[in-house]
Amino acid sequence: MKSTQNVTKTLVATAAGMLALSLGLQAQTQPGKAEVRAVKGTATYMVGGGPAQPLKVGTVLPSGSTIKTAAGSAVDLFLGTSAGVVRVAENTTLGLDKLTLTDTGADTVVEVQMNLPDGTILGNVNKLSAASKYEIKVPNGVAGIRGTRFRLSSTGYAVLLDGTMVFVYVPPGGNPTPYTLVGPPAVYFSPLEGVKPAPEDLVREVRGQFGPPFTPPGPPPRVPFNDPFVSPGVGSRPDVSNNPGQGGN
Repeated sequence: MKSTQNVTKTLVATAAGMLALSLGLQAQTQPGKAEVRAVKGTATYMVGGGPAQPLKVGTVLPSGSTIKTAAGSAVDLFLGTSAGVVRVAENTTLGLDKLTLTDTGADTVVEVQMNLPDGTILGNVNKLSAASKYEIKVPNGVAGIRGTRFRLSSTGYAVLLDGTMVFVYVPPGGNPTPYTLVGPPAVYFSPLEGVKPAPEDLVREVRGQFGPPFTPPGPPPRVPFNDPFVSPGVGSRPDVSNNPGQGGN
């Protein structure tokens, strides 16, 4: 009897080991990358604290890269058919902290972690798998993105056209507070006002950057830089102070 039990335990352990090996072979993680699709004006990048280099169309940026744009400048980054496109506006610093792709055999799990200490970015993200993660850290919180078109500034102001964004606002010396943005219709978040319907000028700005969400597996359409960051009638609202021609951070 003991001999039979031992054989059974051995077979179960062997089967479990083979299953784990099979799953490990199927779930293969590889580094992601950000390909520069367009550059307007002047922009530089650094990798792992190395020297700053001019950013050019076709440059492929790995995890650990930091991008900086000058006044009146902008950069388009293609992160892949799922993670989509990020447009880095003028006077912006964006860190690509983590970019990975994991093929589970059933789908592709994307992990994107970015750091936005200064400036503004706009994004067009396709529908991500349930296990994927797309996060942007700003000085006063963290934004978690699901498939969507959005605009986010380092001051925590956000515009969402469609999809879902969860913004965890962390006030100085205060407790973290999560806010959920869901569109359409387009919504707007500010640390002072919370979530409300998005102003039409900001909706036009974000919609004008990328148009309808592009469909995988093809690359996104190239969008010409035709002074895309100027929004008429925005006045002195702090969330739009990073647009070219308006100055400020």
